[in-house]
Amino acid sequence: MKSAEAALLLKATHRLGESMLWHETHKRLYWTDLLDPGLHSFDLATGTATHVSIPLAAPIGSAAITNNANSLIISHRQGLSLIDLDTFALTPYCNPEAGRDATIYNDLKTDRWGRLWVATSHEKERDPRGALWCVKDRGTWALGDVGFPVSNGPAFSPDGRRMYFNDSANYRTFVYDLSPDDLRPRNRALFATYTEEEGMPDGLTVDAEGCIWTAQWAGARVIRLSPEGEKLLSLHVPSGHVTSLAFGGPELEELFITTATDGLSPETLARYPLSGSLFRFKPGVQGIAEPLFPQV
Repeated sequence: MKSAEAALLLKATHRLGESMLWHETHKRLYWTDLLDPGLHSFDLATGTATHVSIPLAAPIGSAAITNNANSLIISHRQGLSLIDLDTFALTPYCNPEAGRDATIYNDLKTDRWGRLWVATSHEKERDPRGALWCVKDRGTWALGDVGFPVSNGPAFSPDGRRMYFNDSANYRTFVYDLSPDDLRPRNRALFATYTEEEGMPDGLTVDAEGCIWTAQWAGARVIRLSPEGEKLLSLHVPSGHVTSLAFGGPELEELFITTATDGLSPETLARYPLSGSLFRFKPGVQGIAEPLFPQV
């Protein structure tokens, strides 16, 4: 496996930076802090960073871009809501987990056919209560899989026919078959496993060559895997916890990475004083534009 090093983009002290997004219309990066509810952004052209607090109880999970350029969809304790990027007003959308206790919403991502895949986790990250949901619109969703203490990802192959999903607490990535006329994933298979040194797999993305990039919590790295699951590259990120990643920039030629400080020991923070910051890396391969979630 080859190795490389990520560079600092923005020094920060996020408790749990998450959900890195590239907004093509705005030409900005957006991300959240799961434990400090708010929306952060960064203008690549000017180097200007902004932060707006969101009136939600922690934790908030993740966000995705919609077909309305001024709206994101965000996951939080009460389900999914649309957030207006002009006023930052919240509009409830749906809540597949309604009625289940001890679960929280985590990552979400739109597939190549415009369905939103939403991951949930056990609030204390111990019991296998987390699930994977497919949301077609505000009134239509299906349960895709269950049994995860901590759910992360997902990401999709370039043709949309494969979905990658991280069972973080068990150090493994699964792959499923998808089809445009079925809200349920099929044929779950083990795609990759990780050592304790490599860390727990967290956020995911896929590049134009169909390779998978996974952020590694407690691993100080991002790992690139081939479509067959071979580990191709270990990208060192100087942070104790690496959480999410996305391709961005005008040509989708850079990888942007969020990190966290939450739970790090004083020794680890001393070793990685840039923990909680944002990082960047030019891998020599382009990403794929993330599909927009239609506001139906």
